[in-house]
Amino acid sequence: MLLKKLVFDSYKTYYGQQSVELYIPRDIREKENKNIILLGGLNGAGKTTILKAILYVLFGKRGMSEVEYKKLFSNVINNTFFDEGGRSCSVTLIIETDREEEWKLQVKWYFDNLKRVTNEERNLSIKAPGSKHERHARIDNIEAYNKFIDRVIPYHAAPFFIFDGEEIKDIILRQESSEMRAAIQKITGIEAYKILLEDLNSIKKGYENVLSKALDTSKLGHFQKEKVELENEISKREKTIAKLEEEKTKYLRQISEAKEQRNKKVLQNSKSRETIIKNQAKLTTELELEKQNYSKLFLENATNIILSSKINKLKKSIQIEEDYKKKKIIQEMSLTPYRTFMEQLLDRTLTPPLSEQQLGQLKQIGEEIWVKENKIQQQSFEEIKEIHDLSTKDSTLIHGIRTTSYDLIVSKINRIEKLEHDLQFIEQEIRNAPEMVDTNEDNDKIDIFTKKLGEIELRLKTIKPKQAIAKEKLSTIMNNVTRLSQQNNNFSDIKKSLDYINKLIKITTLYIGQTTNLKAQFIHDEFSKMLNTLFRKQDEFGKIEFDLNTYSIRLYNDRGQEISINDRSAGEMQMISSALIWALTKVSDLSLPMVIDTPLGRLDSYHRNHLINHYYKELCDQVIILSTDTEITKEYVDLMKDSSYRQYMLDYNENKKYTVIRDGYFDFVGVK
Repeated sequence: MLLKKLVFDSYKTYYGQQSVELYIPRDIREKENKNIILLGGLNGAGKTTILKAILYVLFGKRGMSEVEYKKLFSNVINNTFFDEGGRSCSVTLIIETDREEEWKLQVKWYFDNLKRVTNEERNLSIKAPGSKHERHARIDNIEAYNKFIDRVIPYHAAPFFIFDGEEIKDIILRQESSEMRAAIQKITGIEAYKILLEDLNSIKKGYENVLSKALDTSKLGHFQKEKVELENEISKREKTIAKLEEEKTKYLRQISEAKEQRNKKVLQNSKSRETIIKNQAKLTTELELEKQNYSKLFLENATNIILSSKINKLKKSIQIEEDYKKKKIIQEMSLTPYRTFMEQLLDRTLTPPLSEQQLGQLKQIGEEIWVKENKIQQQSFEEIKEIHDLSTKDSTLIHGIRTTSYDLIVSKINRIEKLEHDLQFIEQEIRNAPEMVDTNEDNDKIDIFTKKLGEIELRLKTIKPKQAIAKEKLSTIMNNVTRLSQQNNNFSDIKKSLDYINKLIKITTLYIGQTTNLKAQFIHDEFSKMLNTLFRKQDEFGKIEFDLNTYSIRLYNDRGQEISINDRSAGEMQMISSALIWALTKVSDLSLPMVIDTPLGRLDSYHRNHLINHYYKELCDQVIILSTDTEITKEYVDLMKDSSYRQYMLDYNENKKYTVIRDGYFDFVGVK
């Protein structure tokens, strides 16, 4: 799906009818590799209005209370237009579906003289590919409308595709909430698989009920009684298992919280004076070794480094002269027999004698015939001036001289400077470092919770096999019921359908398990790859885990200690959340545009450039970025000029109190 156009008609800060072209043609996306639309302006110019307008046109009041709705939409009509007598405003969003249908979605509000909303009207028109005519529909049933929209861009996917860049960290902070888990399940397709399995079991139960009613009661009595007893036994055990699973989840959460508290203290311990002083001593030793290695390397190779370009130039010149000499010698040797023959021939007395011109012609013609008859390969080469008179020994000596690249010395210098910088930083840390913190209490909690968790898992290991045996017995009874049903030919088709549905349930269950594992691994791999791409510190994380059962991400350093995500900086949290969105986008079958408000404000230039070059340019076919002037640097402008297809400036007029959408963002922004 792609967004094509957004039209405001006296909505909020946008006076009159103003529009933004958002569509990026396929050849631009594929051939020119441009997938970004940039809208920029000062705070208050209407960037967030664009994002919220898109969300509301698509999803309406979902996720919003009636009080919140009245608060948000009591003043959406443009003030200037209202003062002129206007009493309605609208937002229109045009999209192109994956089937290349054009959908025009419009929301229109009507107001009374006190600027209160009196009515909200939704309209939808659809134009088929290649058609000039639209099919119009007025939306009276909002539930039907919501289901219709969810076919193209599901509501649960919105937080991952349309969001405020500065609030993106909430995705990680809410990663273990039930709402987040449900959203990820739906995006990855796991929810659909589970619903499919439930539907199949429901169909199976229907077939079993039909067969049970079809049998003779006298023959069915024994099986029916045993079936009921087993079903009651299985039901009770299911409740016990569910309760144990709930307790297991609780203790897992308590262990996680205790570890997080302990890890915070461990992190503080890692910054204690004792630890930092050890690191300082280690870095000091490493710096001295690097300086010694540098001095030795420079003393041994200084001449070669300084003269490397001249030595290489001399080698090249000598090689050209040597190649020329070899070619010349080979040429001369191939004609030596002919020239000996001609000297003997022309040494005889000829009557009348030949002129010098005739002798020259004779030699030239004879040489051509000699070359042709003996099939001599004549080489053409340019005459060069030989300026070096070297013996073979001298030539070999010069060619054997090794030169040392400047890069080796530069890398050593850079390493020394980095170590010196790190030592200065550690010195500052020593001054500010806390004392060691005791973690014994947290470790005791973890041990207690782990012990209780082990007891629950042991009970589950005991109960689950019994449950499996009971289900197997029930299956056997149902098979007996099915066999008895063969006595009644009128139900043979139902029996066959039941066989098919049992096989399908078995295959589907196996498929769900394998697919879930594959999706979890895919999310893990894509998340890890993008995280390492975006972060400046490439060795920041030693191990990354993504658990599809709890839908949580855990980071560990190179010593295996868990790193608390909540303690990362706002910029780092944004990069981690971006990596998760990347992974979920890649594992999903959804092809959706991204709309992001202020995505780069908290990032330094390095991470900002990486996010544009390695993330947004590869994320999807259409990325709409709403940017503030505080994010604009010369580097940012250059990157965006290369990557963006369209740029717009949201120009707010202080005197007229409304915003005008203008083309060419970079023409309006002055970059220092």
